[in-house]
Order: sequence, then structure tokens, then C-alpha cells
Amino acid sequence: MPAVDEKPGAIRIEPEQYPWHDAPWATLTGDLSRLSHALLLHGKSGLGKNAFALRLARFLLCLDRRAEGSACGCCRSCSLFRVGNHPDLLCVGPLEDSKQIVVDQIRAVIEFLSFKAHTSRSKIVIVSPAEAMNMNAANSLLKALEEPPAGSLFILVAAHLARVSVTIRSRCTQVSFGSPPLPQALAWLQAQSIKVSDPEALLAQAGGAPLAAAVLADADIGSTQAKLQADLGALARANADPVACAENWKSLGAELCLDCLQHYVSASIRRQAATSPETDGKLLSIPIIDLFNFLDMVSMARRQLGTGADETLMLEQLLIRWSEMAASAVRN
Repeated sequence: MPAVDEKPGAIRIEPEQYPWHDAPWATLTGDLSRLSHALLLHGKSGLGKNAFALRLARFLLCLDRRAEGSACGCCRSCSLFRVGNHPDLLCVGPLEDSKQIVVDQIRAVIEFLSFKAHTSRSKIVIVSPAEAMNMNAANSLLKALEEPPAGSLFILVAAHLARVSVTIRSRCTQVSFGSPPLPQALAWLQAQSIKVSDPEALLAQAGGAPLAAAVLADADIGSTQAKLQADLGALARANADPVACAENWKSLGAELCLDCLQHYVSASIRRQAATSPETDGKLLSIPIIDLFNFLDMVSMARRQLGTGADETLMLEQLLIRWSEMAASAVRN
């Protein structure tokens, strides 16, 4: 839920608001008469798309919107939003014991929209992540998007646009979120008092996404990278078991491990391309073409995150392949 900043005499609610959101915010709120009934906010993880969706929902539900494009923070609707109990807002995501959004949840959405708004001008549904909908759920939502109830607004949020069905994408106005310019991202990190030795390298590790960079900083990415690199070295020397390593990696979080692995292999490719291939204790003598193919495997694994794929098995396959490449390099 958004952060709350209360002051005497007036309640001012400030959902998380990021400077790189200014352009899409101005586009969507500049003329509400042209606002689509279905929005699809998409972009890599770590850009605050969910915060944007909540901020937009609060603004649209507000009964006394400010001229500068913000919610008043003190009407009945804003009060209900603040306590997380707004009757005209429904947020849908995977259930705690599942990584999918199932058809029964979308049926609940349709039922929710069948009733008139309680306090606001419209009813809003946020579905995040939209790519988590299974086929039946997506088909059910598609029907609602094709014949939207009057006064309804759908806000879909996706980090992997390609996983959202083409038919659903075609029914939505797509709003793309890209990484902010480096100076803006660095300024934001500095304002959060995030202390790292090389913030530019941290942002590069996070793919330019400031929120992802902040998470990496909190996770002590340096020590995690050192541990993973030590495991890769042990596997290359046949001093470790890929299956056991995969179990340990999974406990650190598959996404974080894949990020580190992608960064490490990419850096290895750059180093090998810049110098003559030789054994250096890290690269061994793995041919650069094998490193590129392995990087493709890592990218494919990243695309499978959040789809219900077995993450431990995914890591096992990668580490087994790494061990095989290293063994082959030693033989050759």
C-alpha cells in the first residue's frame, strides 16, 4: 500500500512516486476523457509499475482531484484507499500458494464489476503480474475486456510483455516503462542513502532499473556474487556437485542468482573478447562460443521465471552444463 504522510489539518497521501514516471503520468492524466478502459503497463522489473498503477487508481477514484494532477488525500474515497479498504478497487495477483492467477479469480473480477460503484465515479481492477494468468484466466478476462462494464477500468501490469496473450494486448492501451537516464537513476539512489562503492556498476547489474538496484544493494550483492563465483570455480574444477549447488542457489533466490550468473558470464565474454583466451582461474579455457550459448541458456531461464517452472531444476541444468563446458575445456 502507498506510504502515508499525514499532517495536521489535512491528510496528504503519497503513493511511491518516481521521477521517471512523470512522462507517462502526464500522458495518462492530461485528458481523462481519452483514457482507455484497459491499460497495460509493461517494462522490466524494478521500475515501480505497481506503484504507478496504485497511484493512478487513487487519483481516478478521488472525489476531489487537484488541478495539478493529484488526489486530494482527504475525501472519503482517499480515506478508504489509505486504509486499504476501498470498495471500488480490486487488486488481483497470484494466490500465496501459487504462482498463477486462476480463472476463479477472474470470475470474482467479473462479479465485482457487475455492481455499481460505491463511492467513486468508476471501479478499477489491477491485475499484476498479468503474465501470471493461466490460459483459462486470460480467456475469461478477455471477454470482460471486449465488453467492459460501464465505468470500469482495467490496469494490467507486466514485466514480461511477450508472456501476455496477443489478444489481451490488442484490447489494451500499452504504456511502456523504460529505464531512466543514468544521471536520474543515480540521483534517486543517492537520495535513498544507498551506499555502494560503485553505483553505476550496481545499476548495470540491475539492467538500469533503480528499484532493482536498491534491492541488490540490500541483498549485499557483492558477497552473493563472490559466493556464486566460488561455486562456479569449484564446479569447473570438479570439486562441487551441481545438484547440491543448485539447492544452495535456490535458497538465495533464483532471480538474483540468474542475474549474477548473467552478469558474470557477460563480463567473462567481454574479457575474453578483449584478450587472447587463456586460463585465468575464472574463464579456464572455455571457448567464447560456448560462453555465448551458455548465456542464451541463462536468458531462457530468466524468461521462465514466474511461469511455474521448477526453479531448482532450472538451476541444476545450468550448473550441470557449466560443469560439462569446464570439463570439456580441460580435456581440450
